[in-house]
Amino acid sequence: MAGNQSSVSQTDYFDSVSKSDMMRVVLALATEIYALRDRQRVLEEILVAGGTDLARLDEPVEAAVYEPTGWLSATLCISQVFAAMAKSGC
Repeated sequence: MAGNQSSVSQTDYFDSVSKSDMMRVVLALATEIYALRDRQRVLEEILVAGGTDLARLDEPVEAAVYEPTGWLSATLCISQVFAAMAKSGC
């Protein structure tokens, strides 16, 4: 191996991505975030109505503390998004 190159090939997902394609991805992700925030708000309202103290939700936590496989799951999800972009020619 010479220099900084590794034996594993690296895919350049953004080599030929147009601004329009990137905006579609950004808008799709923003829509998902909005939907998740709305759903979380509703769930929190239900919990409070049932007498649950939500103070623990405001405590600082490190990524994947509550779910040991969280990092792996997130990484897999992100890889699938980029792989789909590469397949579609984005």
